[in-house]
Amino acid sequence: MKKLKIGIVSPYFFPHIGGVSNHVWWQYLMLKNRGFDVKIIAPNFGKSEYDCEDVIKLGRPIPLIYNGSLTFISFAFKAGKIIESEKFDIIHVHEPYNPFCLWFLKNSQKSVGTFHVFREEPGKIVIAMGEPFLKLMRKSLSIAVAVSKTASRVVKDIFKVPEQKIRVVPNGINYELFYSAEPLEKLRDGKFNILFVGRLEPRKGVKHLIRAYRIFKKIVPQSRLIIVGKGMKTYYMSFVTEDIEQNVIFMDNVSYEILPRIYKSADICVFPSTRGESFGIVILEALAAGKPVIAGNAEGYVELLQNGEYGIVVDPQDEDSLARAMVDLYYREDLRHSLAQKGKNYAAEFDWKKVIEKIIRIYLSDVIKID
Repeated sequence: MKKLKIGIVSPYFFPHIGGVSNHVWWQYLMLKNRGFDVKIIAPNFGKSEYDCEDVIKLGRPIPLIYNGSLTFISFAFKAGKIIESEKFDIIHVHEPYNPFCLWFLKNSQKSVGTFHVFREEPGKIVIAMGEPFLKLMRKSLSIAVAVSKTASRVVKDIFKVPEQKIRVVPNGINYELFYSAEPLEKLRDGKFNILFVGRLEPRKGVKHLIRAYRIFKKIVPQSRLIIVGKGMKTYYMSFVTEDIEQNVIFMDNVSYEILPRIYKSADICVFPSTRGESFGIVILEALAAGKPVIAGNAEGYVELLQNGEYGIVVDPQDEDSLARAMVDLYYREDLRHSLAQKGKNYAAEFDWKKVIEKIIRIYLSDVIKID
């Protein structure tokens, strides 16, 4: 069989930081390692250390706000020429309803679309896009991949993709990177470390975490809240009151090499998203690092943690309950240990080496149709 040529199309790529950019990069690396000819096509957010001859950047992104997150529209009208010149066997599009990506779908015969985002008010995007665009997307996709059952329901019920076209393949992590990391010495000073990792935006629940931490610190003074992520830093710093300002650290420029060491330095990890989560990469990273997790009751988080089997799920907007869960984990070392052990084993199932096999199986069995 000839070497298959895969075009990975994404509305996000480095230096834009986020789960989709990270997913695209690891998908690219794992496919290259398996012998596929792979290109990444994305809007041009600027230069990054991930740029190489296999990364094709088109157009300038225009930022918009939707679902509490940033999204982008790019007028990359060169899409058709790229498809024609590269002669891809398969186009794999991430967030295929994005206008940037639709240019590639309409010029592709064999395509896979991965849906990452869970929208709790999906009617708005249907209205914004219009039925002609959604019809084009449905017609163009050979297979629709959802990163969770939560996301698959949106793909089926809102985007109206036929159920027989939908497959569920989770996001992946580099398990060994987080499992084997060493903690940062400067954070291992005897204080109890509570870690948040994620974009600083409203749906991530950071303000609820800061308020809950005020309650926690009154009980556990020798503690620290570490907030890692870019976004609305100034806004969230305004919630840091004088009584906790010496115990709250914002880290907004963390490299992917240092991030696993920060996870390893934590005692517990808290991800208090209130809505709009289809999966939870940060949860898996924390579990792989051997850390117990408290998560908000956003639907994708509840699914990933299997209704509390692999972590504690709370309503993050109930800040007293969130604080109680944090205090409970502080006092119950046995619970921290048992959650950490179960979580490490569970997270190993999401290693990219296993996830990429599921993606390749879709390429060969469902798209190219090779037995």
